[in-house]
Parts: sequence; C-alpha cells; structure tokens
Amino acid sequence: MSSPAQPSTLPEVRSSVEETLKKLDAMKADIERTQQQIRANFDTQLDQFRLLNVDKSLLEDFLKEPYVIIPSRRPDSWYVIAPKWLNFAVGWLERSTKSYNIFVINRYVQWFYDIPQSLKDKLKFDKPLPLKVFDGMILTGKEHQEEAMNRYGKFVFRREGEDRLRLKKGLEFAAIAAIIDGGTLPFMPVPVKDEDLRPWEGIQLRAYQSLAWEEFVKKGAIGVFWAFGAGKSFFGIYALARAKGRKLVVVPSITLVEQWIARIKQYIPQFAPEIQVVTYHAYDKVKGQDYSLAIFDECHHLPANTFVKLSTLKVKYRMGLSASPFREDGRESYIIALTGFPVGLAWEDLIKLKDVRVPSFKIYLVKNNSAKTVLLEELLRIPVKTLIFCDSLDMGEQISKKFGIPFVFGATTDRLEILQKSFTTVVSRVGDEGVSLPDIERVIEISFLFGSRMQESQRFGRLMHSQKEEPEHVIIMTEQEYEAYGKRLNAIYERGFKVQVMR
Repeated sequence: MSSPAQPSTLPEVRSSVEETLKKLDAMKADIERTQQQIRANFDTQLDQFRLLNVDKSLLEDFLKEPYVIIPSRRPDSWYVIAPKWLNFAVGWLERSTKSYNIFVINRYVQWFYDIPQSLKDKLKFDKPLPLKVFDGMILTGKEHQEEAMNRYGKFVFRREGEDRLRLKKGLEFAAIAAIIDGGTLPFMPVPVKDEDLRPWEGIQLRAYQSLAWEEFVKKGAIGVFWAFGAGKSFFGIYALARAKGRKLVVVPSITLVEQWIARIKQYIPQFAPEIQVVTYHAYDKVKGQDYSLAIFDECHHLPANTFVKLSTLKVKYRMGLSASPFREDGRESYIIALTGFPVGLAWEDLIKLKDVRVPSFKIYLVKNNSAKTVLLEELLRIPVKTLIFCDSLDMGEQISKKFGIPFVFGATTDRLEILQKSFTTVVSRVGDEGVSLPDIERVIEISFLFGSRMQESQRFGRLMHSQKEEPEHVIIMTEQEYEAYGKRLNAIYERGFKVQVMR
C-alpha cells in the first residue's frame, strides 16, 4: 500500500497545517454541538427515568390488572381506562387520548356481550329488584311492592293486592325499559309451544346459534346481538322455517326488504306465503293483524319514537337482531324491552372461531373533496369488488359519471341486484345496514354522517360478511373532518381493531 504524498516545501507545510487546523476547528464545533445534544438528551432521559422508574413488583400487579376502573356520574356506569399499546377493548369507547383508551361499561354491555369475569367482579352495580312484568302488571311480591311503587309509580295505574302493580295502558314498554335501566330483566319466559313448531333441517346451525335457538324456545322472546357476519339473518331464516303460522319480518330499508325476500325464496320457498316483509315505516300496513312470530332486523331502530308503536302488534313470539345495539340517544334499555332476553357473544370469540372476517383499516387524510376524488381514482386502479359509500347525493352523482359506475340511492329500484352484480358501486346511506355481499373485498367511505359511530360500525360490518381473506376498509377524510368527526372512528377502536392513518 502506498503512503500519501508528503509536502516537500515550507509553504506547502504551512498550508497543510492551516488546513488541518481548520478541520480541527470544524471538528471541535461538531463535538461541542454533539456534546450539547447529549447533555440535552441526557436531561430528557433523566426526567423520563425519574417519571418511569419501574418497580418490578408493581409491574407484576399491572400485568394482572392493566386498567383502572372509575365510576362515572351516571348510575351503574363505569369508565375503564387502559393504555393504547395494550390490546384491550371492552364496552363502548367513549374517547381516546394519545396514550389511553377510555371505555364505558354499564349493564347493557354485560347483557349484549361477554366481558371478563375479573372485570365483572369489580363492577359494583346496585342490587336490582326481583321484578317481573306480565299481563300488564309488575309482579313485585309483598316485600318489594312499596319500593317498586316509589321507583316506577309514574307508570302505575293502581295497586293490585299486596304483590303487584297494574300498569297504565300504553306505558307497558316504557315501564319495562325503566326497570331494565334499573338493572332487572323483568321478562316472564313464555316457552314456545311444541304445536307452534314444525321439524325442518334445511340449515345446519353453528354451536352458538343452536344455543340461541334453545334460549328462544325456552323464553319466546330474545334479542340476538352477535357481530356482523355471525349469521343473524340465517338464524332468522331458520326461525321462520320452524315457526308455524303467519310471520312478520321488519327491516329498516327497501334494500333489506329485497334481501330478505331473496333469501326466503332461496332457502325456504315453501314457506314464503306465510311471511310478510315490511320496513319500519309500514306500521299502518300491519296493525291489527295477528302473527305467530315477528323478527325485527336491525332492531336498534325499534326504540325510535316513530317506530316504537310496532311493539304493540299482536305477536305471539318475537325476536330482535342487531350487531350494533347502541343508540345515539341512549335508549339501549328500550332495545331489550322491545325484543326480549338478550343473547350475546363476544366478538373476540367469533373472531377466534373464524366465523367473521376482520378487515384492515386505513384512513387517508386529504386537503379537500377534489383531493378525495383524485385519491379514489388511484385506489380504484386496484380491481377488487368495491362499495363506495357517499352520503352526499351530488358527490355520488359526480363519482358515478366520472368512473362510469352505478349510483344506488333512495330513488334507485332493484338496489340489491345492482349491488350484487356491479364490480364497483357508489351507494348512499341506503346501503349502510344489513346488506350482505359475500364477494365484497373493499369498502371506501368518501362522505358520511358526521360523527355517527353507528353508521361507521354498520359500514365496516359489510366487510365482516365477506368470504374474502383480506377485506379492506378505507376512509377518506379531510383534516377538518378528522378533527370534527373523528369520534365515529371509536366504533372501530372499541373492537380492538388497528387503524393506519396516512397523510
């Protein structure tokens, strides 16, 4: 290896020394800057160390109970706070900080879904009164009549003897909801009579569906609250086949009317003449008629003031179906009151059983609506079966024309057929609920109902029906929408699903 050339004259030596001194000065400046950074970092790390100094014995306790439970201001309602890095989700996600998720648990959560027993043991719910409601009366027993009168007197017409209270006519379901809100399931089981059932084996029920059927036969009125894609509609088809007599199915949209009729024709055509399918707006069509069984699909709609009168129909047995039994107005107690004994199953269990799909979630943040359309064009270059949800009718029309795809909205006829046959469809909120498309691979939201968690859960629920391996849920929002309506995303986070935010 040759050595570097050495300066041979004094000027060259002087020049070399000066150049070396300049390099040393520059290096010294770099060293000083590095030292300053090290000092600053050291001080920061020292502060963090002081804050996060770990006691191993306490760490073991944390791992056993990695959350804190705090009573809320509402009776029998609790906050459960857990670190975001922990894969922990329970109840309803109230809000989220950069570091923590804050969930709410109340009685409804424990009835709709299983929650860990260790958590149940720590929730100090008030002791409920052992009341039952039957034939227009609250059955109190002698020892609880006075307390029941104090709590629910506004619903009571008069005392009946020493052990019951006669309810005011028309307030029966309001009274049941109030009693449920107090922690009691006041239903009297009305077992389904053998003569009201027929043998039929056209659908093989899964294990948890068989258990739900047993509950229905024992009690005559149930609410089925399983995750999207867990087979609620097929469970309903099974019930329609087994039950004799005239039956009613109530759904929130024309699209679902079409879907139920199509499934009835496919799976139980021989019983189709016995079954009437209507929307929640069709009370005047069905009032005064008698039914052996009524199924309320997407039954979280039932407590709305417009629809609650459907609960007065003459029905021998009833069944409610919903994957999202929550309401923005807080009337969850009415969902139970109007359907019956709740039957739930933890989403985690269904995911482990691989009976539902878990989508991947991506949120793209863009500058404006024009940027939404540009990004949409890029996404559609990947050819997969896609639903584009767009609440804005004007934007929906623009997307339809630009990409040459159908737009399904309120005035569209044959909605279900279009959704099934089209590779890519833009759809308004008429497609939010209940629509099952087994070949769907992607949902893209480009316009939505503000901060509605209900709508968000329903829309990603379309993908949980998918038979594809990796369905994808994409939300395109502006930064302003993300700030103003980000709470709708809690519907995703509260199920423990991961979301990738991309700017």
